[in-house]
Amino acid sequence: MGNSYGQSWYKIHEYAGKTFAWCGSDTEQRFDGNMANPLNRERLENNRWARDSISYTFNKDGFRSEEFNYEPDNSVLFLGCSLTIGIGMRLEDTWTYKVANTLGLRRYNIGVGASSADTCFRLSHHWIPRLRPKYVMMMTPGNMRMEMVLDKHLVNLTPNTPNNARHTNAHHVEMLQGFYDVWLSHPANSELNRLKNVMGVQTICNSIGIPLVEMPAEEALKVIDWKLRATGRDLMHPGREWNDRVAQVFLEKLSVFEK
Repeated sequence: MGNSYGQSWYKIHEYAGKTFAWCGSDTEQRFDGNMANPLNRERLENNRWARDSISYTFNKDGFRSEEFNYEPDNSVLFLGCSLTIGIGMRLEDTWTYKVANTLGLRRYNIGVGASSADTCFRLSHHWIPRLRPKYVMMMTPGNMRMEMVLDKHLVNLTPNTPNNARHTNAHHVEMLQGFYDVWLSHPANSELNRLKNVMGVQTICNSIGIPLVEMPAEEALKVIDWKLRATGRDLMHPGREWNDRVAQVFLEKLSVFEK
């Protein structure tokens, strides 16, 4: 990677400038498996999900975002993980799309699935000074997540991901796992790591006079009891109703800056 701190995991893995029918946990295999299960099939049908319901289009920089035009103050920039990208959701139903549409601003979504607060800071360091959006909104990923840079790899470590790593060889997994387990052994490590990253993003925004609206992912997941209501096509992520409510919450938080 060198010093290309703005690199997207999706660009490294050749998503840039392309459109896909499936992405992340929203896989065709999972969809077929859920359709074969009577209870899950009913959930999919109740939520009006079909095989061709969703497309994921990535810009030339490897984000599920509008193309960047580098004009100051004409965009709102979003940071976060799969909840911010909108995995399992049509673009028009995602909270980021709703917020940008309400504000009448371009939607610069630089979220990365399975990512961490480390990722948010790394991308902020590169993109915020260059794009100079009018607002920055961050749904901060869980504090037990971590990003590691290894040569040309961006490795996302999460407690609930198989092998806690994606797209890296067995040597990397073995090398990282021991460190990651020790790091997780005391909550102060993960709590302080996330705090430092949030404060870092805030400092970047402050330095160029951009309001930051931040909400932890675990707080966002509690805005409604989404598991009993509409869900995404993968049946793992929140659905339309949750995205509607989260968009409202971010806009309400933003209104404090506008007074």
